[in-house]
Amino acid sequence: MTRRQEIVDAIKAGLSSIRTGNGYGTDLGLHVFEWKVTAFADAELPGVAFRDTEQAVAELTGGMRNVSLTVEFILGAAAGAATASIVRQGIGDVVRCIDSDPAWGGLAWDTEVVSDEMFMDHDGKLT
Repeated sequence: MTRRQEIVDAIKAGLSSIRTGNGYGTDLGLHVFEWKVTAFADAELPGVAFRDTEQAVAELTGGMRNVSLTVEFILGAAAGAATASIVRQGIGDVVRCIDSDPAWGGLAWDTEVVSDEMFMDHDGKLT
């Protein structure tokens, strides 16, 4: 198994722990998808999908390499009066999950959250 796959597996396990019973504000962990290519179904909400999109490698001195892996997270929530609040809480839960172990059990040196964005899809679901 590659290091990249090990990190992806660790991310999936971490996201699966996002449950209100574990002190999070949402139950995103009930519906975690790796490389989901279809829209969230109502039964999959709230949910989170993620995909490892780019791996950049920089050669360092002494034969060492610095590898950067870009991972995108997509959150889904049902349309309604509180949708934006649910998505904001979900973003906070994902950031908290990442911050709880930014080295993913020793698989990485660090994890940096670069940005987040909210938008509404054509079915009225906020992601």
